[in-house]
Amino acid sequence: MKTRLSRTLGAAALLATLSLPATVLAKDKIVIGEQNWTGAIAIQHILGEVIKTRLDGDVSYLAGDVAVLLSAAAKGDGSVDVLTDIWLPNQSAAWAKYVTGDKHSLVPNKQPYAGEQGFYIPGYLQDKYGVKSVYDLKKPEVAKLFEPLGGGEAQLLVGPAGWESTYIGQVKAKDYGFADKFEAVSTEASVTYAKLSAAYKAGRGVVFYAYTPDWIFSAFDLRRLEEPAFDGYAQDNKKGDPLYKADGCWKFISPTVDPDWLNKSKITCAFPDAKVYVLASATLQQRAPRIASFLHNVALDPAVLNGLILQIEKEKQPADVAAKAWVDANRATVDKWLAEPQQTVGAIQ
Repeated sequence: MKTRLSRTLGAAALLATLSLPATVLAKDKIVIGEQNWTGAIAIQHILGEVIKTRLDGDVSYLAGDVAVLLSAAAKGDGSVDVLTDIWLPNQSAAWAKYVTGDKHSLVPNKQPYAGEQGFYIPGYLQDKYGVKSVYDLKKPEVAKLFEPLGGGEAQLLVGPAGWESTYIGQVKAKDYGFADKFEAVSTEASVTYAKLSAAYKAGRGVVFYAYTPDWIFSAFDLRRLEEPAFDGYAQDNKKGDPLYKADGCWKFISPTVDPDWLNKSKITCAFPDAKVYVLASATLQQRAPRIASFLHNVALDPAVLNGLILQIEKEKQPADVAAKAWVDANRATVDKWLAEPQQTVGAIQ
């Protein structure tokens, strides 16, 4: 009798287990595309921490080029589910294909953060000497503020060798009319930041290319020099781009295309400010609706990213540790991301 009763109870328990919903039996598996710059890494671990601790998801990371990760996420098969730091207009072609295209295969969060880039100077220099615009750099007395400690021509730190933005900085110096007063110096970011730190300690001038988010914006008071607003790309390779304009302010010819690139290029305006998104596979709305809703509602503050990049890059904290500490300390913000109602793919414009 005892044996028969045990068997009966065991069979009932097995039947009950088999009848449980799949969500009880297995966690939602989420693969986050791993991009290799620190801002993206910080976001990846914030999202991963929330999915693991608040939504009971099973999170893994897959490294790859952005184009490959975008294509994988668009398949909707779970090979990649999330990308964390997608810049517009940089990725406008992929956006048109995957986000606003017929299939709506990738869904953006509804509130992107703003990414900015341009020429920056220390705040104390602007406050003391009134240097606010790129056109101020044409003045001999202003250019003198940026001479090196040992003397010599004023320096414009245009960025790392080979970066497109480095060449763009040289074009801008020409077309804003201050190239004759500055030596364009190409430096790796670490060297630029060392020069920035030294200038701060000495209370001297430094002008350099930078972009947000980055740790320097948490460590220093920096001001972006004013430029005319961007109004369109004028070069032939941008035809078909939504931001193309035949007489636009931005005509950049790459050195890889024409050896006379500097003279043939003409740029008389600021970089277009970027909108930076989290993208999720549209199929998550069926496979893991709570996680899809969370990803749609995430709203990141660039100042938060600046601080996390400082912790990860300068203070050498592991990214997962820094992200966990932030999530634990900002429960109200995370609660808001989790509480807002889900919207469907059809509602995304």
